[in-house]
Amino acid sequence: MPSVPPSLPGGRAIAWPSNAVISWLRDRVIASGGDPAVIPDEVPAMWRLREVERRTGLSRATVYRMAAAGEFPKPVRLSARPSEARAA
Repeated sequence: MPSVPPSLPGGRAIAWPSNAVISWLRDRVIASGGDPAVIPDEVPAMWRLREVERRTGLSRATVYRMAAAGEFPKPVRLSARPSEARAA
């Protein structure tokens, strides 16, 4: 099974902007009637999939499915394919 969804060619490093994920989390808390202040502010960073899974409680498949449906922030490419980067 590929490590990234088919829409992103294999070998590319991707991550999610933390501020987009935190905003998504706050929206979910508000929608459930909770206090969005329970989600702390953080210094903007890029989170890899494992960190997104840990912070949101979503599985890898759910993160990618929701991103494809526009219900979750889309990942950002961090670099070109490793073989292309070495050749340059």
